[in-house]
Amino acid sequence: MRLLIRMAWRNLRRHGGRTFLSVLAVFMGVFVVVVAKGLVDGMVDSWLAYNINLNSGHVRITQPEYELAERLLSLSHTVDAGLADQLAQLPDVSLATGRIRFAAQLTTADAGAAPGADAAAPLRVMGVGADLVAEDRVTRLSRYLTARDGSRLPTTGAAEVLLGADAMRQLGVKVGDYVIARVLTAAGEPRRVKLAVAGRLESGLKLLDAESAYVPLDTAAAILDMPDAFTEIVLFSPKPNTASELARRVMGVGSVAAAGLKVTPWTRHSELIVWMSRVKAIYSMIYVFIVALSAFVVFNTLTMVVAERTREIGILAAMGLSPADIRRLFIAEGAIEAVVGSAAGALAGGAFNLGFSRAGFSIGSMTQGMGGEFLITSRLYPTASWGVVVFAFVLGIAVTVAAAWIPAATAGRLKPTEALRTV
Repeated sequence: MRLLIRMAWRNLRRHGGRTFLSVLAVFMGVFVVVVAKGLVDGMVDSWLAYNINLNSGHVRITQPEYELAERLLSLSHTVDAGLADQLAQLPDVSLATGRIRFAAQLTTADAGAAPGADAAAPLRVMGVGADLVAEDRVTRLSRYLTARDGSRLPTTGAAEVLLGADAMRQLGVKVGDYVIARVLTAAGEPRRVKLAVAGRLESGLKLLDAESAYVPLDTAAAILDMPDAFTEIVLFSPKPNTASELARRVMGVGSVAAAGLKVTPWTRHSELIVWMSRVKAIYSMIYVFIVALSAFVVFNTLTMVVAERTREIGILAAMGLSPADIRRLFIAEGAIEAVVGSAAGALAGGAFNLGFSRAGFSIGSMTQGMGGEFLITSRLYPTASWGVVVFAFVLGIAVTVAAAWIPAATAGRLKPTEALRTV
């Protein structure tokens, strides 16, 4: 086999220009796959992470009717607050916490936010009552706080609110100012409460920056007259891929079954999540097609080589090389081109992804018209990992060698007497 590899290397060097074009084709195909997979994986992984952290958790527990009324931010379908402590004792649960989602209207009228200035127009937002300190260990919401203005998470039990940069800009307030929140309690009674702006979020997500207002969970419960109830309980696990198994364990808890609660793993939170979870598999077929197009150059080149070297193949056969050896010789030529092109393309693509994983790509024009439910930032950060590089490298070799098999098999089937008669 070593002799065949040396012969293959010599044959490739005889036609340097042709070999270079084949290697370049494989290089470009693998490079495009690494970059494309990095971008797709980065988009899907970040989108799923945002949905898990901000919406579904790894497992969510609600009343069955709440799903139909969720868009209205109804407070009529609640779960017992004491259930969260019970579920926290389950294996593989790192955090079990309640949330209260409610509709709120924010204004600066009579809040003292800007003395002598006209109050801004009321801003409708989704209020979220959450245990911000506990959740921050998992969701890391604090990473979006702007450090330059003294932003911080609201203090437990305090009449404080965490707002997004766009919402604060519309209201004309800054950290330390006050806003008035108008809400309806669980009993449907209107209520006004004065909240101090504790922090400013700047995430690039419309949901956080413009459409949400976070308050401490106990503060929200007091404002809404919901001392012992949440609209949902979310569980977080150190093993996200076992969320379905965790959901089955939750459904086996007596109080959950007795109350007829709905238990939803993050993989089934919405149809969009189900579809996005399949995107990587769908794109894998596209990656194979991209590399196959590049490998076609190798296939075409080897086909021409076999036609040009028919007499040489006959001589090799007459000297004692078996059809299998001749086939291996041409496969070796294709494999060398595959390894060199795939290695160069994979490393170049990995370097490209590594560079842009920090800077990202601006896609603001694409996300500008999207609603807050589409959790995609205005910058897309590709995934830079050895897994992507190795995937593209192996794919490039496998597809290119497969493309080289047909002309190699053709060469192996040539009979010495017929090949030697070829001029």
